[in-house]
Formats: sequence, C-alpha cells, structure tokens
Amino acid sequence: MKEYYIWLLSVMGAANPRSLRLISRFGGVKGVYDALTAGEDGTGFLKPAEEKALKKSSPDKARELIEWCGKKGYGITTIEDEDYPELLRHIYNPPILLFTEGSLSGIDGEIRINVIGTRSPSEYSYKVASALCASLAATGIVIVSGMAVGLDKCAMTAALAGGGKVAGVLACGIDAEYPRGSKAFRKSVVEAGGVCVSELMPRDAVRPAYFQNRNRLMSGLSSGTLIIEAGERSGCHITAAHAVAQNRDLFCVPPHDILDPRYSGVVRYLRDGAIPAFGYIDIINEYLPDLSDKLNDSAVPRDLRKPGAAVAGGTPAEPAEQSKMSVKPPAPQSAPKADYSALPEERLKIVEALRKKKLSFDEIVRKKLCAADKAYETLLDMELDGIIERVAGDRYAAV
Repeated sequence: MKEYYIWLLSVMGAANPRSLRLISRFGGVKGVYDALTAGEDGTGFLKPAEEKALKKSSPDKARELIEWCGKKGYGITTIEDEDYPELLRHIYNPPILLFTEGSLSGIDGEIRINVIGTRSPSEYSYKVASALCASLAATGIVIVSGMAVGLDKCAMTAALAGGGKVAGVLACGIDAEYPRGSKAFRKSVVEAGGVCVSELMPRDAVRPAYFQNRNRLMSGLSSGTLIIEAGERSGCHITAAHAVAQNRDLFCVPPHDILDPRYSGVVRYLRDGAIPAFGYIDIINEYLPDLSDKLNDSAVPRDLRKPGAAVAGGTPAEPAEQSKMSVKPPAPQSAPKADYSALPEERLKIVEALRKKKLSFDEIVRKKLCAADKAYETLLDMELDGIIERVAGDRYAAV
C-alpha cells in the first residue's frame, strides 16, 4: 500500500489530520484513492489546493518515487507497517508515513529521550548537554533531536561520542539538506545504528511553517523531553506543549542564572511540576521500575539510584552542614537585558541593526548584514530562537 500512502501525502500534504479522517471514512487508503478518483468526494474536506494536487498525483508517480528511494537507500514506512514506531502511532495526528535514512528497527523498543534547546546556547548549556547526553547514551537511551545547529547538534554529537544511537527528525525532506552541510553528520548517525526521519516528500525544502509540525514528531517518538536552555519566546515551548499533550515526561535543566533571560523559559515548567534534571540519573530513575531491562545496567552506578546521592562525583551536604551555612539574601536586582555578545558576528550585526530600526528581508540583504544566499536560513534560525521576530509590514525587529 506504500504507493497509495505516498499518493495521499502528495494530495493532502504532510501533517494534515484530514488524511487519517479520509482513511477512516473510506475504510483504508486504497478506499480513499478509489473514492476520490471516482469523484465521490462528498467529505467537504478537500481544499482548492488539495483538489488541484489530486489532479496531478497518481500511484504510478508514487511507484516511481518508491523505486528512486530504493536506489538512494531511503526507507519508507507507513502507519500500517509493523516497524512504525508504536509511541508515534498513538499521538494526535501521527504521520501517515515516514521516509527514513537508516533503520527504524535500530531504535525500536529502546527508551528514547528528546533533547531540545536554543541554537545559540551558553557555554554552560553546551557543557550540560554534552555531559547528560553522553551519559544517557552510555546507558542505552536513544537521543532524539531536531538536527538543527546549537544544542540539537551538541546533544546528538555527545550521544554518538558516548557510543549511543540517535534519531534525527528533519524539518525538510529526507533528500534535502538542512542545516546546510549536515549530510556528513547524517551519515555518522546512520553508521552508528541510528536513523533520520521525515514525514515530508523526499525533495521538499525546509519550510518555516513546518517546524511546529515537526516538533510533535520529536516528542511523539520519545518517552520524555529534556529542555536544556530556553528563553521566554523559544520554539522549545511548542515541543514542550506537544510533550504535555501526549502525556510524555518533561525534564528541565535548572537555570544557570535565574536572572538571565536565556534560561527564563524553563521556569514555568519547573513551577508546574516538570522534573528537574541535575544529572542524567534524574532521567534514568524515571524509567528504572518498568524498563530496567532496556538499560545498559553497567553504565548506571547503583549508588546513584539512591535518593539524594551525588551526581558526577559530588558529595551531598549533610543536614547539619546545611544548617550551618550562612546565606545572605542578594540585593534586589532588575532583570538584565538579553546578552547577545556570544552570537556569531554576522548574527550580532543583524541584531544590532534591528535594535535601531525594523527592516524587511530585502533591506537586510541590501545592507549586506548577511550573505544573500544564507539570509533566509539565518533569519529563520534567529526567529525560531526568539532573537528576532516578524512584525507588521513583513519586517523584522529585535526581541
């Protein structure tokens, strides 16, 4: 039935909940094809763009794509197939099919943790992400992330260095390349037994609107989501909302500095009951009771399973010692302004210009604030990180 699922995807587009409703209404994907090609729509579902796509799509074209994917080494898994991830199958609006590079069976049955964070993290967050993900990978946990630059790449690199597997969820088609230059890294993911997945057609380029849809797959594939660093306007909140809606565990690294707006985004979740991750054992402990047989037990020190035990070689303070500590309340401080000094030079130039004046895309390119061929990708990344935003008149402004 793969050709009919590809046909339906080409008609309805990715992340379209009406696709499953059509399958349910007509008793299967082949029934959808028979009904729609016979002119028996009657659903009121199809929009003008979908009706136009219906006229251009066919199972024959889908079969050509299947053959092409086979030559390229890409896999195709439909929601009917046994190797379709079970956790993902039961979320709201699961993808009707997945294009893969690598094997889904490599992560099947494993505990998977989705790791997210900003594309422009602090040095502290880099260190934390590296330490946590390397340790989690050493225990047998699969790290899921979005293949973006920043903490996504850091988390996956650390997991691979720790001898583990990773699953990358792409914001583009499996044959497209985003971020630029990521093909080599994808190859290392596959060679380590991991997988890259996409619900988009293989050659589809990255689309800004798709990032929100992609986030539901990252959390849906995973038992829990770990937020490393997020500001108040971070795109991580979209993924966190999906995780909560999907009844997944939500972990947060406590802020390095509660007055630094770069960490303010995790506070709301910690207040509402998210699990603080002071070390990898805080995550491991959530899965030991029922899933200990899935973990590499030799990588989980038994003394760390005891409540209150130290992580990373530290020794917890005794109550008596704690009572002797003299803690003076700090003098009242105003919240600092966002510090973007650690941004790459090109992005810092853009922020400084937008702090002075709102600019359109064409004006940013004309002022040579960034390379014209990279402008779209750069501005998209900065917008998703909450560094800039689009305002009235299709202009950009610094947040």
